[in-house]
Amino acid sequence: MTGLSLRTIQRLEAGHRVSYASLRALAATFRIEVDVLERELHAMNNSTEDFFEIPRWVRLLDGKRWFGGPGLSRPDLHLIEAFCVGCAIILVAGSFVVASNSTAKVLGTIGFLELLCGYLVSVNIRIHDKYRLWQAAEATLLESPPLNRNWRTRVAGYAYLFGVGILGTVILCWLVF
Repeated sequence: MTGLSLRTIQRLEAGHRVSYASLRALAATFRIEVDVLERELHAMNNSTEDFFEIPRWVRLLDGKRWFGGPGLSRPDLHLIEAFCVGCAIILVAGSFVVASNSTAKVLGTIGFLELLCGYLVSVNIRIHDKYRLWQAAEATLLESPPLNRNWRTRVAGYAYLFGVGILGTVILCWLVF
């Protein structure tokens, strides 16, 4: 379609420079300006540090978006982490104060589980940092229309997460004791 030889196309694909006339023929075929084509060819030849492969297990963990929103942001996860660690400190301190040995065991176990939840949230934050998932979420927010994320959906999201955490803690304590 361009009228260019196979060798010229191969040189272009390999990243070598071609004449301005060849670029004009190619741009006319693609119906774009020559300058735009030249910039795209230049960008194609330069390696970028912005692209790296995200493992499948990370994509599966990150792909779940609940309650019609873009997911929890970094400050939200830091808040949940602080809440879990704070609850763990209070529960472990309470286990030293109570008189009953069985109550102390239950409080200590729940405190340990809360600390474990805080640690898992911290790991989630570090995974998002390592694979730059915060920027990907911001980019999709810019590309997609704004979602209806009001106080009700935020409260529902937090209530769900804390409810699952408390329910999981109760079930684990019931299984242990």
